[in-house]
Amino acid sequence: MRRGILVFDHHLQEWRVRLGHQPHWIDQGYAFEIRVQNRYLHAYLEKDFDWFVTLEHEVRFVLHTYEVYKIRIKKQDYMPVDAPF
Repeated sequence: MRRGILVFDHHLQEWRVRLGHQPHWIDQGYAFEIRVQNRYLHAYLEKDFDWFVTLEHEVRFVLHTYEVYKIRIKKQDYMPVDAPF
């Protein structure tokens, strides 16, 4: 698992995973681990009216677009933004 951050791109109105300086795509349904009180919990990114994550298949919380979230991902599951299709 690689450590990174989850940040909101206000220009594009989309979330991005950043590993160092490299942004990666993330969208609804993607799985990752998010750090909550010094512990990483399994999470899924989802969207209704707001973007939110579901933790451990039980708890949901709304993501704040000006917040930076520490996460861990399986890098092979994510594509760099500048990758050719």
